[in-house]
Amino acid sequence: MTIRPDTATSPSFFRLASERMDWLAERQKVLAANIANADTPGYRARDLTAFEDFLSTGVAESRETGSVWDVSADDNRVVLEEQSLLASETEESHRLAARLYRRGHDLIALAVGK
Repeated sequence: MTIRPDTATSPSFFRLASERMDWLAERQKVLAANIANADTPGYRARDLTAFEDFLSTGVAESRETGSVWDVSADDNRVVLEEQSLLASETEESHRLAARLYRRGHDLIALAVGK
């Protein structure tokens, strides 16, 4: 994932909120793949680099996680509880970013009288 061109000229608040939502959507895809492969022998759970790192590089990279959760007998490193928790946190963060974006837009509309 890279920074979208339409957000490059947006005010920084809107650009940041948009990039955060894009990063969170991409993270949900990675977490969904982890959950889908929960029974795949030898599969290693993945996650994106931290959002802060994405902001400095403009690239969200998928990497193997260093989970502290248990490893199964078939060397599968996907723990459904952990992935479900991460997916839930990601969904809530996306909802918050969307709400902030919407409120910012509403404030601008109010300021210009629309």
